[in-house]
Amino acid sequence: MNLTSSQLQRIRHGLTFEAYMSQWLAKNVLSMKGLDKIARRYRFYSKYNSERQQRVDQLWSMSDAFRSAVMSAPGPATWLFITDDWCVDSAYSLPLIRDAVALREDLHLSILLKDDHLDILDHFLSSGARSIPKFIGVGENDEIQFVWGPQPDAIRLIRKELIDSQAPGSEVSGTTVDWYADEGWLEVERELVHVLTSQL
Repeated sequence: MNLTSSQLQRIRHGLTFEAYMSQWLAKNVLSMKGLDKIARRYRFYSKYNSERQQRVDQLWSMSDAFRSAVMSAPGPATWLFITDDWCVDSAYSLPLIRDAVALREDLHLSILLKDDHLDILDHFLSSGARSIPKFIGVGENDEIQFVWGPQPDAIRLIRKELIDSQAPGSEVSGTTVDWYADEGWLEVERELVHVLTSQL
């Protein structure tokens, strides 16, 4: 993994959660007039995802296992999250990571938007694809501590079966949303516990 000094600088100085949310919510109130069909679709995804993220905030309580894993993770470190606001997997995983980082003063959350940092994402491809979100731990000596994403194995396998059976895209996306809405974020939490403890 040969990240350049410039890439490492961007990783350490990405958006804060507050800045990310500020630009996200500001975009959502803009008029859709003049947007093409694809841009309008992504704007709708973005609006729905802000509601999904709020749902996680309302219903999720951090487990003791996740808290323990976070407190045991090596630090100081930058926890990088590569994403975009239209990404449904991100909406259900970012709140967990935000709250995890808040537990420790030596962890820093840095958020990078996918399309602005493709050269960094290319170091962390998923089966050759630029899939998001990607959650990456970067130690103070620039070492990569862990990589997770873009989604839990449970929903990844469900999606693969649907795609392999040539199910329509609407069924694949609908199944994904329904899976997450049924507290799929708990599976995100369980995987993150494993990711964080496996490096100890």
